[in-house]
Amino acid sequence: MFLNALKQQALRYPDKTALKGETRTWSWGQYFEAVTHAATQLSSLGISRLALELDNGPEWAIIDLACLSAGIVIVPVPPFFSETQKEWVRASASVDAQIGGETMSGWRRHAFPFGRLQIRPLPAPSPLPVGTAKITYTSGTTGEPKGVCLSMNGIFWTAQTLASALDAIALKRHLVSLPLSILLENLCGIYIPLLLGAETVVLPTARTGFEGSSQFNPQCFLQALTAWAPESLVLVPEILRVLVHLHQTVPESTRSLRFVAVGGGKVPTPVMEVAALAGLPVFEGYGLSECGSVVALNLPGVSKRNSVGRPLPGIHVTVDRSGQLSVISPANALGYLGEEPAGPGVDTGDLATIDEDGFIHITGRQKNVQINAYGRNFSPEWPEAEAMACPAVRRVVIFGDGLRHNVALVDAFDGQQEQARQQLMQISARLPDYAQFHRLLFTTEISSPAMVTANGRPKRNAIWQSLKHTILACSEEEDL
Repeated sequence: MFLNALKQQALRYPDKTALKGETRTWSWGQYFEAVTHAATQLSSLGISRLALELDNGPEWAIIDLACLSAGIVIVPVPPFFSETQKEWVRASASVDAQIGGETMSGWRRHAFPFGRLQIRPLPAPSPLPVGTAKITYTSGTTGEPKGVCLSMNGIFWTAQTLASALDAIALKRHLVSLPLSILLENLCGIYIPLLLGAETVVLPTARTGFEGSSQFNPQCFLQALTAWAPESLVLVPEILRVLVHLHQTVPESTRSLRFVAVGGGKVPTPVMEVAALAGLPVFEGYGLSECGSVVALNLPGVSKRNSVGRPLPGIHVTVDRSGQLSVISPANALGYLGEEPAGPGVDTGDLATIDEDGFIHITGRQKNVQINAYGRNFSPEWPEAEAMACPAVRRVVIFGDGLRHNVALVDAFDGQQEQARQQLMQISARLPDYAQFHRLLFTTEISSPAMVTANGRPKRNAIWQSLKHTILACSEEEDL
């Protein structure tokens, strides 16, 4: 499917730039040749399942498409996984080949033009759902991430549907700003530009600002925007805050942008409002790996404030009596690795409403709903999102389940703790009592890599286990 699309682009525009890396450029003709050559070479080695552990770069795209073309199950390995988690990925997916990563004992080295290729014999691989083309691992809140098995038909359907929706914008250059091992950027940074005939710039993650799993360097991001002048980006909420700041302070760095999609977590309403007032073309969307990534997306001329957009054409969504959003999509996953095949629908675990115009509004996570000591229910994502309007605040995580007073764990920017306190109290005063920040506990621990997913979401259970006694003691302190 994708190989045919790539071939068509190569026939139409053989010399037009398709991929740009830090040191090399590929035309559409060279891109097609590289993918077909890599697919032939990998097939000749009898590889069944390949783990891809390279940093971002054009080579990542070439290998990914080569595996899909050759019928080799591709298993992206997130760079933010620990070594234990990476070994779990190789073992649970019965990986028999890997490109990139460390040198592994007992694996044979093979010459390959796009990274270190290692192969091992694996006589009895674990079974996969029929039709599995890619296994994407969730970042998860536990030590063992879950493998989501995706089909080629589902992946292509999502890419084609989004490409059709974005065709009228006529985007010419996309800058990959998230790790390609994240399914959202895998889709938007490789497949959609391929179908649209758009140029993709793929730089090492450090060049676009990423330092580890949860640290981000705005200056590197600024340099990438200025140097490459992209027309489209895909961002998580935390990087959107950086983009808004850059737009306000270095406006020339964002002038080329025509479409910025943001997802991967709840986007603070104040940040979206500032972006809209500033004239940034930011559009919120929603999705999850179990549904093949994107489920809904706001688009130019078809958007609504405080929503994640309408479902893509062909996707059916419902909300059950508990408020949970369920999705039936042609791109729904085949199931989790090692478990029974999935049913026709996916229960997302997200709380949502669907308005009269069909726009979806996400209100929180079902498992995160907290009931305080007085029996009042609230989703912590709501006050946490409000807190992101505070310039002095890096991150807030609130706990109130079973407590008389809510405790907000706060990571303030360096030297701005008192400003953060004042700003949060102003925000808190506008919230109903049961959702307010009754106690503030300043700690940088909530921003450590062990406490945050790749998309910037807090790992609430890990935070609770680490700081439980401090939170409980803080809840019982006298009023602020």
